[in-house]
Amino acid sequence: METYPISLALFDFVPTFAFLIGAFYLVRTAIICRGRPSSRMLMAGALLVFLGGFTKALWKFMVAAEVADIVWLSQLQFILSGIGFLGLCVAVIYMVRGHRKALTGGAVFAMALWKIPFLFVMTLSSLGAEGILTYMAFKRGLRLAGAAFAIGVMGLLAMGTLASAEQTITMQWIEESVNTIGQIGFMLGNILLHRNFKEKGCDL
Repeated sequence: METYPISLALFDFVPTFAFLIGAFYLVRTAIICRGRPSSRMLMAGALLVFLGGFTKALWKFMVAAEVADIVWLSQLQFILSGIGFLGLCVAVIYMVRGHRKALTGGAVFAMALWKIPFLFVMTLSSLGAEGILTYMAFKRGLRLAGAAFAIGVMGLLAMGTLASAEQTITMQWIEESVNTIGQIGFMLGNILLHRNFKEKGCDL
């Protein structure tokens, strides 16, 4: 594979921190809706997902800067994000429990065998969580928030498709751009959803 440019490595941090901001508002929404104790799983899951993305971005930056190639930093993303998104999905389901059921979906692309279970959980859980958040937003009449979450879902699906392509530098710029747009959608959706929960309470 081509050598990572520093600019691409730094850009890899953008969707990671966009997710963190979105997760922060999602945790605050969970606190409003279910109280602080019930938001802990969401907080733990979000932190694991963030750490997974951060370690991957850190690895890419270290390779680009020719500091070191610590491969396990790259691989750790699958474990942390897989477990984190599962916790995130369960917590979001708990947030809407007793209201309506939402459907989830997912797709898996070819990877090293050990990654497949984590990748499956990560993909299914992340799509499930964002799918439920999209449902919640539209149910509360928040069209902009729903559209933002829908963009996040489309970003996740697109990332799954793009990951199977040849990983040239150009393709990675495309992947990171798609990922950034998706995570900004997640962030915007959660900011708007939190504002609505804060003003109108938890009832759908």
